[in-house]
Amino acid sequence: MEKLQIVYSKSKEAVFLSHLDVMKVFEQALSRADIPVMFSNGFNPRPELVFAHPLSVGIESTGEILEIKLSERVETSYLVKQLNRVLPNGLTVLSAEYVNPNSKSIMSRVYGATYIITLVYDEDKFKDKTKKQIENIKNSYKDKMETYLEQKNILVLKKSKNRMERIDIKGQIITYDFTLDGSLEITVLTGSKSNLKPDSIMTGYKEYIDENIEYNVKRTKILFK
Repeated sequence: MEKLQIVYSKSKEAVFLSHLDVMKVFEQALSRADIPVMFSNGFNPRPELVFAHPLSVGIESTGEILEIKLSERVETSYLVKQLNRVLPNGLTVLSAEYVNPNSKSIMSRVYGATYIITLVYDEDKFKDKTKKQIENIKNSYKDKMETYLEQKNILVLKKSKNRMERIDIKGQIITYDFTLDGSLEITVLTGSKSNLKPDSIMTGYKEYIDENIEYNVKRTKILFK
């Protein structure tokens, strides 16, 4: 038995596929590519696939991870080429490598994820503004984001069972920084024990600035032990 770890991207139309849809797509792609996948035992055998962590619908990613158990070793470059040949538009295998077949499931080892959050500005804000004024407007949003994240406690409204309550997400943020274009690059706790979503961060930010600003999210990396 061989265990293969695949890193793939999810973009374009594929961002609207649910986690179950992605699972089915990869099962079909592996079959069409004639990859010797191992199957589970039981009445309804399924391919031995384990995804690191489900991605919410609508979010782009360049760092999704999938582990596959194979009955025999296949050249990784060949596997990548064959899968990309049959995968639908928006799902692309970026790399593949063999890992210790006795290692724990990738899903159980995930503890964090890195996201890029980019604000989408209403063009009316920039109407009749100079380049310098536009730059100042964007910097003001960045400065407010930094002040928001530097708070001792970051309380956001979240639905819990049958009621709404405020929770402190500060302890779920591992680290953050800003890219050259002013986007927020933030690493948060992710996994079975704690799972901070970008939407929760932005819900609090929009309340903090008292404005319903739009934004785009991309996951770039899944962290695991």
